[in-house]
Amino acid sequence: HLSRHKHLLEALGTQGMSSDKSDTEAPGHSRSTTYPRIYPKWHSQQLLAFLWRVDAVIEKIHASPVGRCKQGGNLLWIHPHSSKYNNAAAALIGFPRNCYDKEWLDSLPVRSRATLQAKDVDYKFGDEFVPMTE
Repeated sequence: HLSRHKHLLEALGTQGMSSDKSDTEAPGHSRSTTYPRIYPKWHSQQLLAFLWRVDAVIEKIHASPVGRCKQGGNLLWIHPHSSKYNNAAAALIGFPRNCYDKEWLDSLPVRSRATLQAKDVDYKFGDEFVPMTE
């Protein structure tokens, strides 16, 4: 299912993804460090839900196979989702309007909105990427 979203993921690149900020060690995990995901404020809930699902797929791909352990000495990094946002993250230009947070988009000055060049179409994330409720 993700192959049809390849263009979007490539366009987002690393700049359009969440950033990680080191927290304290995860309780009960002496060999792990927690890096909560901090999302760009311009991300819409639909885009966030999509990226959360992509993260889960990537984590599954990189998990150790059954019956095998990770090599000793490797520190486990835990990347929990958070409700933190990075207001300073630069928004990427030219994405469909439903990739941008509507409130954030509406708060932009007219000139900034024009520079953003948001496409007047909605990206088709698919039913499997509907926003998650808390």
